[in-house]
Amino acid sequence: MATIETGTTEQFEELVGLDQIAQKDTRRRQELWKWLESGSVRVAAEDGSPVGYTAMEPSFFGNDFLVLILVGEQHRKAGIGHLLMSDIEAAERETKLFTSTNLSNQPMQRLLASRGWVSSGIVFGLDEGDPELFYQFRQANLRQS
Repeated sequence: MATIETGTTEQFEELVGLDQIAQKDTRRRQELWKWLESGSVRVAAEDGSPVGYTAMEPSFFGNDFLVLILVGEQHRKAGIGHLLMSDIEAAERETKLFTSTNLSNQPMQRLLASRGWVSSGIVFGLDEGDPELFYQFRQANLRQS
């Protein structure tokens, strides 16, 4: 059974090992390091080894934004994505929660739909020929200030 914890910089290499993009892209590795340093990463681990992670930023027009959810290829279809999403969704927050995915990313769209996220817009031109779909989570635990 996987557990969720806040990611640490000591897990950097293991998380890069899960992330096929980070393995090839210096910018992604730099972003991951920044997220780890800021405490923005939540890691799913089985038997002490990371199997997936999320990265959050409070950067979307003053709202929380799920920048990335990643499950290691060999751990997909085992409920890790749902576990990571549950962790993000359960956090008490003072802002709304958004995320996005490419139109071509059908697995992420299915995950979001199954968890009650609602469409909140589309942006063309970020990835040529593959529009970015934006979603909002309608959380019940939004603290009103």
